[in-house]
Amino acid sequence: MADTIDILDPDNQSEQGAPQSTQERELALRVQYLFRQAWDAKQQLNLPQIWRMCDDYKHGRQNPKQSEEHPASVTNVIHRIVESQIADLIDKPYSSAAKGWEPSDDMFAEQAQNILDFILFRNHFKEKINLSEHDRLELGSTIIKVWTDPDGLDGRGLPKFEMVSPANWFPDPKVTAPHQLQDAEFVIHATPRSLSWFRRQFPERGKYVRREVAIPYDPDATFTDAEADEVHVDTSQKALLLEYYTRDEEGQLYCLHVANDILLEDSRKSNKPVQRRNLYPFVHINCYPRRGTIWGMGDVELLIPTQDLINELDDQIRLNARLMGNPQIVVGQGAGRGFDFRKWTSKPGLRIPMRDHNSFQVVPSVPVSPDVPVRREKAFQEADLIAGTPDVNRGEKPGQVTAAAAIMALQQAGQKTVIHKNEMFKAGWSQVLELLFDEVLENWDEEMWIRIDGDRPDYKFVNPAEFRSVPRMVPNALYGVAGFEDEDPIKELTDDDGKPLTRDAQFDFQLNLGNGFPNDRSFLLQVMTDFTRVAFPDGPAITRNEFRRFLRDQIGLDIDDDTDMQQQPPALPATPQPIPPMPGTIPEPMPQDIQQPIEPAMMGGVM
Repeated sequence: MADTIDILDPDNQSEQGAPQSTQERELALRVQYLFRQAWDAKQQLNLPQIWRMCDDYKHGRQNPKQSEEHPASVTNVIHRIVESQIADLIDKPYSSAAKGWEPSDDMFAEQAQNILDFILFRNHFKEKINLSEHDRLELGSTIIKVWTDPDGLDGRGLPKFEMVSPANWFPDPKVTAPHQLQDAEFVIHATPRSLSWFRRQFPERGKYVRREVAIPYDPDATFTDAEADEVHVDTSQKALLLEYYTRDEEGQLYCLHVANDILLEDSRKSNKPVQRRNLYPFVHINCYPRRGTIWGMGDVELLIPTQDLINELDDQIRLNARLMGNPQIVVGQGAGRGFDFRKWTSKPGLRIPMRDHNSFQVVPSVPVSPDVPVRREKAFQEADLIAGTPDVNRGEKPGQVTAAAAIMALQQAGQKTVIHKNEMFKAGWSQVLELLFDEVLENWDEEMWIRIDGDRPDYKFVNPAEFRSVPRMVPNALYGVAGFEDEDPIKELTDDDGKPLTRDAQFDFQLNLGNGFPNDRSFLLQVMTDFTRVAFPDGPAITRNEFRRFLRDQIGLDIDDDTDMQQQPPALPATPQPIPPMPGTIPEPMPQDIQQPIEPAMMGGVM
């Protein structure tokens, strides 16, 4: 049994140069050169400094202490605003939808939708979009990368997506808008990787990659907490991996993997394409667009001036409160030459020897101006206005409004900004779904079972290879002609030998993510209560059984199932038997046979 190689041990690291040609080394240096140019373009926009400041403000690293007397107040309103918006954006059920380009595609639309839902679930969709939306709202941009993990799904391969930090992404600086990303000449994804990862991923040349520290172009240096692994040498065994995507003269996309000055891999040497349609496997989504650049602006950058104003006003209030508790004192010469001012503190029960106890005077402190707390409250309102999240969205100030329809109308009016962000989010993720489907067509050809989640979970046996053999359909010229009433309006297109012609399936994908409608249980209970008062000619809008089931399943009340109660009807009181009428007489109706008019309130109310 071979001994395990300790990568952290310097003795196990190769000191020799990588076995590569001069042309390959020059190609690696060319990638490094373009990386530095893209880095300088981001520095010109001051983006790394802005992102570091936004990250610090979001996590409460703001208003540092400037002196012993400085209160260094931090009332973090940014965290609350960002987290409430993210909750409004993603705390909803999700699903994908597929619409075929042609009639033949629609036959496979449901299968495509089920496969994409399965891929989203296996990729931990909710956890990853939580990171994605934090990047978009805090830093202004989020980048999603799509590829296929050959080891995923027990070796069958799994199309995957991950969130790329804006600090690690370097597109062509000539691109000035997210929708122009495919026009870029190159895109670079820079990621620090451990030395053991290089050995495992690139068996031929990965062992020649050397540790890099204190490099001038380090994406990890953007954020405050990103360099904790460099405290000790043994835990900082890493190097910067550059994934360089570009196209050749024929428009074919290829990728170069570079570390140090070593060309680790060139995708052109393999016959497998990097992307099915030769598209860059990235999707860029902004929060607020900036003119002249692909990068966006986030809510944190807009809220920083308001956050500074709130902290400054809090400092003024606290400083004034300290002066009220420890006022200034003027001491005259009559206190004596031996009087020690350092012993005169604000300690309670202090004994101060003094030659003349009338030789000092307390300077009355001026209370804080009433404009300060008023302006502070206005700053909180301005923060909500800037971010587009009024307090009614959080249920803080609904006033006396209790009807569900009125609450929904108030929240809909206050969520205009959040709804728009959600629309841009879904528009960007429709492109992500298209890239994921490209990975399915390119890398999945094995039949498998997938689980269909929902109210009643089910399983479907799917064959992704069918998407590459969708029949070509054309209009049937015989349809509608007399004598050919049984003909279909469309038919399969065949070749000269009568064999059906096929093509790859094409779909328009959409991510369904509910927005604008509150989904908390207290609001839904109010909706149910309101609709129990609505009745139609054929019955109430919400039945008694439905209302009880909601109280039991959603609210958690310990009540019995209404169907069980109907199976055991209560015992009816004994009724007198009618006396048989005498021959020739008309029987009188019993009281229970007389039909009483039904009141409208009983039709629509809960029994």
